[in-house]
Amino acid sequence: MTPPTARTAPEHAPARDLDFADGQRLTLGGTTIRLHHTPGHTPGTVSPVIPVRAGRARHTAMLWGGADPPATRPELRTHLASLHSFGHRMRRSGVDVELSNHPNDHGLGRAAALRANPQGPNPFILGRARTDRFMGVMSTMLQARLAAAPATAASPSACC
Repeated sequence: MTPPTARTAPEHAPARDLDFADGQRLTLGGTTIRLHHTPGHTPGTVSPVIPVRAGRARHTAMLWGGADPPATRPELRTHLASLHSFGHRMRRSGVDVELSNHPNDHGLGRAAALRANPQGPNPFILGRARTDRFMGVMSTMLQARLAAAPATAASPSACC
């Protein structure tokens, strides 16, 4: 077994209080989300599919849990496999809203636009074609990183 590193067992990581099976549903109040294991960005990355509403309209959101790719070839391969698996699951779920856990998707600007014009188009609702495109861009970026990664790249010491 490989000993833990700062990346796989960070010093100040929160205590794990829930283990779940890939694809397991979790109900929080009146909302049930589906949790998917998507390792690669970090070993324990989770990407949920979440039912949401915009006014009275129902939508399905996804939160891709790892936009910043790892450095090593094995981690990049894992990340790419997770992305493809999750992309299939989100298409099957009809995802039309893309969310990110980091503001690299212009989420803060989109939130500001929504606050400035609450009756206008919701900038988080991309539609199915554009959420698929988002995942396609992520796939292309990861494939390029994998092609350019040295065979013995050192793993970064910490995430984010």
